[in-house]
Amino acid sequence: MTIQQCKYVLEIARLGSFNEASKHLFIAQSGLSNSVKQLEKELGIKIFVRSKNGVCLSSDGAEFVRYAEQIVKQSEFIQNRYESKDRYKKLSIATQHYDFVADAFCKFLREKGQKKYDFSLKEMQTHQVISEVERAFCDVGVLAIKDNDFDIMTRYLNSKNIVFKEFLQALPHVYVSNKHPLAKKKKVSFDELADYSYLSYEQGSHNVSYFTEELVGEYKGDKHITISDRATLMNVLLTTESYTVGTGVMPSALNDGKIIGLKIDSESFYRIGYILKKGAENSEQAKEFISYLEQIAK
Repeated sequence: MTIQQCKYVLEIARLGSFNEASKHLFIAQSGLSNSVKQLEKELGIKIFVRSKNGVCLSSDGAEFVRYAEQIVKQSEFIQNRYESKDRYKKLSIATQHYDFVADAFCKFLREKGQKKYDFSLKEMQTHQVISEVERAFCDVGVLAIKDNDFDIMTRYLNSKNIVFKEFLQALPHVYVSNKHPLAKKKKVSFDELADYSYLSYEQGSHNVSYFTEELVGEYKGDKHITISDRATLMNVLLTTESYTVGTGVMPSALNDGKIIGLKIDSESFYRIGYILKKGAENSEQAKEFISYLEQIAK
């Protein structure tokens, strides 16, 4: 089995047609078909089922595609990582949904001027952040871990061969619109929030308490909205009387002061830090970005 064969299968599955895939891949359809047949023979499975409307994946084919995607991504990552490394500086960051990370990233970018680089910043679910660092798809991950979950999260990270470097502890804050009925209060309780909609980030199939970004264990209301991205969450906060719970570390420049943080009556706190793959050597770009994160604590 070759990486090229995996790419062929993925393209056929994406387009649902050998003919269309051959055009996109710039290969004769006969050559494409023979390559897939050889792969099917080697693996002892049928990957595609033909029909009048084209082709679709068999049950074995659907499983194979999931593995093939990982193989191709790993291959592309390795190739991109090392080709033209003298021309382009590379850095990839994975983070939970925190705008202070975006703020640090922007400051980091401003220092780069017109130099050539290939940087990425991905806001993801908690388990995805960890997975990206574990598989070396990202150089640095950023997590805020609730103190009550710190021991279990530390054990989980250790099992993934990942180290957590704490740079800041922060008390939880409630985020609301500056027009919210509670906006003028200096401190609020969960009882006062009970009548308002509570927003939290979706964690997919990994929706366990220690992966959540909010203090779910202390939530007492009956109105709950799950959202997948920060832009949508911010829009809902701005246009409704809803709220969410976060670290309180939020540069107002990113939202023009329209979203504010209120202290909340809670004994919990966040441990904010970055995660790295154990034994991995940090690039100069990674070290520079980490320094901007650490400036937040100062």
